[in-house]
Amino acid sequence: MKKLQVTLIVLAAALAAPAFAQTPAAPATASSDPIVQMRAQQRAANEAYAKGLIAAYQDRQKKVGSAVEAAVNEATAAGKDPLVAKRDAHAKATKATQAEYDAQLKKLADERKTAMAAAEKTGKGG
Repeated sequence: MKKLQVTLIVLAAALAAPAFAQTPAAPATASSDPIVQMRAQQRAANEAYAKGLIAAYQDRQKKVGSAVEAAVNEATAAGKDPLVAKRDAHAKATKATQAEYDAQLKKLADERKTAMAAAEKTGKGG
């Protein structure tokens, strides 16, 4: 029984040692594989697109928020219901900024589409 335990311990140690000797993988951008390069470029394009979406949304919300705040202040000063003024101003400002917001989103989508096409071309080795 002791020989079996010793054998199992030695066998487990022999099999476990190579797992600890592995080195970390190189970053994906350092690879010469076209598929890896393509996926890295796709990730970069998606990240830039997401950041652009967030920036466009925040810009729009800042404009809408300032319009709503001004309407609420005016309604309060005039003795009107500020909640109604807030609702109406939000709807009006959202509608007013929709075209600009859509244009920003279209520009971002076109940039992403172009970057994805370039990445696809890299992945095909061309």
